Amino acid sequence: MGFARRLRNQPVPASGASWHILDVTSDELATARAALLELAYGTPTLPDGISQDEITDLFEELERQLGR
Repeated sequence: MGFARRLRNQPVPASGASWHILDVTSDELATARAALLELAYGTPTLPDGISQDEITDLFEELERQLGR
């Protein structure tokens, strides 16, 4: 099953937390990180229903979680 499909269909709620968990490979994580970076700081047009601030927050939280 492809990464995008797993993102939509397979995340499970984390125990005692407000986020979800999905096992990914390092390549899949790099792809998601690059996409968030592009949306946060590069793309002037965002998908409907999500703001620049939300994307930037997602990217910055991912960077924090990765220790960057």
